[in-house]
Amino acid sequence: MNRQQFVTGIVGIIVGFILGFFVAQGVIPAGVSPPEMSGQVPEDHPSPEILEQLETMLDRARTDPADREVRVALGNTYYDMERYDAAIPWYKEALALRADDVGVSTDLGTSYLATGAVEQALEQYRKSLELDPEHPQTLQNMGFAHFSVGDYEAAIASWERLLKAHPDYAHAEDIREQMRLAQNHMATDAPSQ
Repeated sequence: MNRQQFVTGIVGIIVGFILGFFVAQGVIPAGVSPPEMSGQVPEDHPSPEILEQLETMLDRARTDPADREVRVALGNTYYDMERYDAAIPWYKEALALRADDVGVSTDLGTSYLATGAVEQALEQYRKSLELDPEHPQTLQNMGFAHFSVGDYEAAIASWERLLKAHPDYAHAEDIREQMRLAQNHMATDAPSQ
């Protein structure tokens, strides 16, 4: 048990005693607890197992600054938790140890995109494409980045490049639908003559 778990446990016990006292005194009806003290974990809160895994990985990262795999794992864990802001520094550290990992580079770009840093995302996707000019996830996400800022022509170009390089791409129909949507935006945004 680490210090944080110990402190959390003690706080929980104290809150339980306090609530028990108020219930016994009739201040709070039995079976009802204030929402902020109900002990319910928010839906998006990571499970205790994930928190334990994170703590173990963080300990490894602290003790071995050259452990690239743990940095990738930390980035991926935070990414999967949709904590993109926390994933970014771990992906950056992993890339500092090995810059030629197109998957990590693209995940870094997507983390930037998810935090609203579109220009940084596009820059990172360009770096990914220098490593692998036909990397499907990079081309797909680069299209989404362009689309998000209204650069529909660039979005379509990225997606066309993706479909040309990977005609059997698993999400090809979704990409074609996005291209149609981008074309519709271009048509409605075009100045009338």
